[in-house]
Amino acid sequence: MVLCAVPLLCASADASQDLLDRRLLRDALRVKAGPAGPGTVVALPLPEPAEVRASASAAGELTRIARGRGPQHVLVGVRTHRHVPGVARVLRSLGAQPESFTTIAVVAATVPSGAALAGALGADPRVAYVERDTEMRIAADPFDAPDPAHGNLKFTWFFDDVRAGEALAAAGGGSSRTVAVLDTGLDTSHPELAGRVERVYDTQAGGSDVTDFVGHGTFVSGLIAAIDGNGLGGKGVAGNTRILAIRASRDGTFTERDVLRGTEFAVRHGADVLNLSLAGDVIDASVARALGAAFVNDVLPVAASGNRGLAGNPVQFPAAVLGGQRGAPGIGLSVGATRPNGTVAEFSTHNDFVSLAGPGASASDCRFGVLSTLPAAAVTAWDSVESCSNVFSQGGARYAYGQGTSFAAPIVSGIAALVWQVERRLASEQVAEVLIRSARQTLGSGWNEFTGAGIVDGAAATALARVYDVRAPRAKAGVRRRGGRVRVRLVKTRDRTDAGRELAGAVTYGLLVSRNGGRSFSIVRRRPRPFKHTVRLRGRRVNVLVASACDGNGNCDFKRLGRFRRG
Repeated sequence: MVLCAVPLLCASADASQDLLDRRLLRDALRVKAGPAGPGTVVALPLPEPAEVRASASAAGELTRIARGRGPQHVLVGVRTHRHVPGVARVLRSLGAQPESFTTIAVVAATVPSGAALAGALGADPRVAYVERDTEMRIAADPFDAPDPAHGNLKFTWFFDDVRAGEALAAAGGGSSRTVAVLDTGLDTSHPELAGRVERVYDTQAGGSDVTDFVGHGTFVSGLIAAIDGNGLGGKGVAGNTRILAIRASRDGTFTERDVLRGTEFAVRHGADVLNLSLAGDVIDASVARALGAAFVNDVLPVAASGNRGLAGNPVQFPAAVLGGQRGAPGIGLSVGATRPNGTVAEFSTHNDFVSLAGPGASASDCRFGVLSTLPAAAVTAWDSVESCSNVFSQGGARYAYGQGTSFAAPIVSGIAALVWQVERRLASEQVAEVLIRSARQTLGSGWNEFTGAGIVDGAAATALARVYDVRAPRAKAGVRRRGGRVRVRLVKTRDRTDAGRELAGAVTYGLLVSRNGGRSFSIVRRRPRPFKHTVRLRGRRVNVLVASACDGNGNCDFKRLGRFRRG
């Protein structure tokens, strides 16, 4: 069950409507109405204390924590950003060393006593929830099963399958966008990744040692950015695109705290795409907040749908909180895995939240799959006696085949970076829409729960990006104040586009109000036609009124209507 701490910033059943609401709130903060400037990380908007109530599920979780024996690893969600230091002080008084995630107002800690924690924070009005720091695993286990014998298929069949060559040609050979790989680390000395690593970070030590003891992160990174034409075997779909390598696990198991650290690092250090080749059966509110903050900062999260299609097929997270329901838009992408003939891999987790698919399985058994890079040290999962792979070398570098949705996701992430290069004005969710609209469906027509909209198609996606409407209609509105009320009238406007591009149309009109001087906004009303509305001024802070006009692609223009004080 998804605990959605901020409903307008988490995936929901009515995703197509909520996505526009989320974008309105994001753009109001990032573009004109808010205090943030270019390059500034925007904190996740949170409700004011009076607007939030603790849920029954959150209360039950705190009860379970109180009954736990020994130290408890917890994440405390604070209702507003300004209360983070105070809650951290309470945790410190309990003998913990709190770690504050200021972007999402979450404090992580290991407390000596769950009962003492419940006593100290159970009735604290500053606390929205307390949850245990649970674990996720890399989504490829146990399907990392490679072998060099590839039958009649090319070693790099996946590259041709998604028409990466055509996409690279359209993008000029790569992308200026950065793909963050939150995984098990990276062999930074691998010759296939020379010059392709932008930055490295280890979430546990906070340093730059990202040695990959599992091999998973190196494999994922190679699918994105391995060098083509250097006389070695691999090549990544995104060509000359930089990787931000985040080691959030040393053994393939990820704690939620490490996912929070890695996501925050990616957002703060300029990542555009966040690849999450990991999965778990649940997602807690803190990770949902982190993904919401990524969206607010125009980062596109791409996650593996999971590999439990043959093991009860439970919904896997974070993928399910990213993909919209049954093909509707979401704040990111959930990616399934397909075989060379376009059919879905049997192990690929399938559900209502799968957005699209990418190559990630062999035509027959575990000996094949997609080809990528391995660390030089022979200590990886591929080197295990339980693996059916035959790891091989070329020019001193190591390679192997692998299967899993873990490896379909980075192929989609790489194509996303190329789409963004072709049209740099796209927002993150528009990049996702371009990929979904242009996908090549191999199972019937339309959306389905196995391959989503179809297999990612680099050539079609970059072609669509060139004609996609990225120009917003002009917002028009007027105001008249009478005492403690402001009368707003939104005026009809037409959608606009550039020459030779599609016209999205379907203009939607909105009114946003901030009660705290522009630090956060709420949507008062949104309608498919112009309207009039009276806003009653409230609170002791400045009330900021903003009118919006958005087209069907989510391109929004804003008109600041004024700053008003009550009385």
